[in-house]
Amino acid sequence: MSAAVTDLRLRRGAEHVCRLGPRALAELLAEIGAQHGIHDEIVRALAAYQRVTPGMLRAA
Repeated sequence: MSAAVTDLRLRRGAEHVCRLGPRALAELLAEIGAQHGIHDEIVRALAAYQRVTPGMLRAA
């Protein structure tokens, strides 16, 4: 499968999970973290994203 198709599938899946709300996203991240032993890395990444504002995204 091409990288473009994989990226599109990832984006569409992310959009769907976001529409389900924060709990669904948290459950997904917890599942991935547990399966791959990366819980702490996910928590650190989320902390970094908490510093991003909607205004910052619009400007980028």
